Amino acid sequence: MPNVDLDDEFLELFYNITNSKPPKDLSLLDLKKQLINIVDTLKELNESVKKPIFSRAITPIAPEEDDDKKGPAILIVDDLGVITYQLRVLLSQFDYDIDCSQEIYDAVSKYKKRKYEYIVMDLFIPTEREGFILLAELRKMAAAANAKTIIGVITASPRKETEAQCKARGADFFLEKNSDWQNTLVGIMKKYIDAENGNDEDEDDY
Repeated sequence: MPNVDLDDEFLELFYNITNSKPPKDLSLLDLKKQLINIVDTLKELNESVKKPIFSRAITPIAPEEDDDKKGPAILIVDDLGVITYQLRVLLSQFDYDIDCSQEIYDAVSKYKKRKYEYIVMDLFIPTEREGFILLAELRKMAAAANAKTIIGVITASPRKETEAQCKARGADFFLEKNSDWQNTLVGIMKKYIDAENGNDEDEDDY
């Protein structure tokens, strides 16, 4: 477990690095768990993709923008800067072309300008009601543009009916935030992209 001191100096450093504002309802314990999760997940990914990883949770540098990237365009939507940054780092390991948004109006605006091939969105942004509205709007815009956008919903909601409600509004896959949800998400994305590239294998249902 990394030795992370959660004092005021650390918080200022972390949010300067991630270029985000600390959420009002995020406790120091929650933040520490997120940071530890980032480090552990990157270590596991490093073993499979053989790429350098960050040695400490407070020292990562955001991936540089690459205009020549050929990977699929992905929009990550989550009102927590910790999560959008974490997913940007994780998915950049596989050369995905990634944009992030932290609120629903910005997400809609970004999609109008660029029809993303994939969207990964949190349901509570910041409330479930707004998440459902965004999901339905993104699906409607994709249909109107005849775009084959894959939309995945991630959420910590324990309600069993939430998955059915998301899929009824157009979600292609649903992922509950359990202890290993980041690795599961990477696996789901790889399956979709492999299938699109003709490397279709037996896919699990999500």
